[in-house]
Amino acid sequence: MAPAAAPNISRGNGYHVAFITAYDERSPYQVSLPPLGIGYLSAWLKKQDPTITTSFHHTVEALLDSKPDLVGVSSTTENFTHATSLATRIKESLGVPIVLGGMHITSLPHVLPKVYDVGVVGEGELVFADLVKLFRARSEPDASDLRKIDGICWREGGQVVVNPSSELIKELDSLPYPDRDVIDHGWKTPATDTIHMISSRGCPYKCSFCSSSLHWKRFRFFTPEYVAREIEYVRERYDPEIVYFFDDLFVGHIGRWRKVVELFRRTRIHEGIQFRAYARVDLITEQMAEEFAELNFKYIDFGFESNNQNILQYLTKTRVTPEINQKAIDVLARNEISIGANFIIGSPPETRADLQETLDFARHNRDAIDRCNVGPLQPLPGTPIWAEAKRKGLVADEMDFGYLGVSYDNFDFDTFPFMAENMTREEFWDGWTEFNHLQKEINYVGQMRRFAWQKYLHEREIQRLSDEMKRMRGSRLIRAANWLRRARGASTPTPA
Repeated sequence: MAPAAAPNISRGNGYHVAFITAYDERSPYQVSLPPLGIGYLSAWLKKQDPTITTSFHHTVEALLDSKPDLVGVSSTTENFTHATSLATRIKESLGVPIVLGGMHITSLPHVLPKVYDVGVVGEGELVFADLVKLFRARSEPDASDLRKIDGICWREGGQVVVNPSSELIKELDSLPYPDRDVIDHGWKTPATDTIHMISSRGCPYKCSFCSSSLHWKRFRFFTPEYVAREIEYVRERYDPEIVYFFDDLFVGHIGRWRKVVELFRRTRIHEGIQFRAYARVDLITEQMAEEFAELNFKYIDFGFESNNQNILQYLTKTRVTPEINQKAIDVLARNEISIGANFIIGSPPETRADLQETLDFARHNRDAIDRCNVGPLQPLPGTPIWAEAKRKGLVADEMDFGYLGVSYDNFDFDTFPFMAENMTREEFWDGWTEFNHLQKEINYVGQMRRFAWQKYLHEREIQRLSDEMKRMRGSRLIRAANWLRRARGASTPTPA
C-alpha cells in the first residue's frame, strides 16, 4: 500500500503532537481502516487546547518531516516489537518525548521499554491530555510530576513505576467525534465504501482469550442519541454505503438495543444506508433478527470460535452451545442477514476430531456465511490463556511479539507459541489447511454476493433517477434550461 500524504500542518506558535501506529502492511485487516483510538486522542487534545496541532503518519520518515514536539505511538501485541523499532528510530532522530499507548502496554505495563518516556495504561484521552500538558510545560518532567498522573507507567532509576489506575470517563458523550481529518488518509477501504465508528467501550463478557475487559475495565456505551448524531455526521460528510460499528459487542446490552431500535424507527436514520456490527449468538432472537433486517443491519459478525462444547467451555464462552450457534445462523439467514464467522483452533484440550466438528459446522453453513476467518489460539497478555502459556514456558513478558502476528501463509511452528496438547502438529496443520481452503471459498463467494447486492442497489438508484427525470419532462424549468443551452451552442440538450 502506498500511503497518501498526511494533511498539511499549520501550527503557528502552538505545540505539535504526531501519532504513528504499528501495523503489518501485509495484513489486509490491519491496512483496511484508520485507528479510531488515535482519532479520539487528537479530537480531545484539540478540544482541551486549540493551540495544539496533531498529525498521523504511516511511516517514520513522514513523521520526522512533521518535526513534532511530542510523539504518540500506538500498538497491539502482535505489532509491539515493530512499534518499539519505530520508536527507537524516532528517538534517535528527534530526541522528543515518546508516549506509548494501546492494548499491549495496558496488559504489561511493568515491562515498558526504555525508548518510551511514558506508557498510558488503559483508557487514554484524559491521561494523554495531562501528559501533553506536562511535557509542554516541562520538556523533562521529574518523578514528582509523573507521580501525580494516574494511569501511566514510567521509569525511575532504571525501574518501571506503575501508577494507580486512572478514573474512567464518566460520560462518554462528553467526547468529541474522532478527528477523521487527521487519521483518514492512506487506508485501503475508501470512506465512501465503509466508515467505522465506536458506540461502546469494553465487553460485558470475559472470554479467556480476549483482553478487552482488561483494557476498558467495564462495559460502557455512548447514548443512542449521540450515536445517531455521529451517524448523521459521517453520512453527510462521506456518504458511505456501510456504517461499521467497531464495538467489541454492539448488541451487548439488550435495554440499550431496545432504545436504538426505537430511535432509528422514529428518526428513520437507517434509510438509504447499511450497517455492520458484532453480535453474540446467545443473544440472537427472532425479534432481534427481524429488527436487524428492518433497520438495515445487513451485516452481522460473530465470534463462534468453536462448535465443540468442550472447547467452548475452555474458552469461557458462557451460555453458548453448538445448538445455539446453529440457531443464530438459521434465524439471521431467514431474514437475509449477511453473516461473518470467526473461529479459533488449536486450544490445549482440542483434538483433531473436535477441530473437525467446527470445520464441518462452517462447511454446513457455507451458503449462509459470507465472511470467514480462522486462526490458531493466540495467547494475549493479560488473559487467562496468556497465564497458561506463560506457565508452560511458551511466552514471556519480554519476547519478540511479532511471532503472534500469524496467518496461514506465514505460520511457523518453531516460533509460534503452539498450545494444542491433544493433536499433533501434523493433525493441526491438516485441519487448518482444510479450513483455510474453505475460508477462501466462503470469502470469495461472499464477496461476489456483496457485489451483486451493490449492483442491485445501484440499478435501483439509476431507475429512481430516471423516473425522476421523466416526471420533470415538459416543466418550465427544463424548457428554459434547454433554451439557454441551445443559445450557448451546447452539444447535449437537457432532457425535456
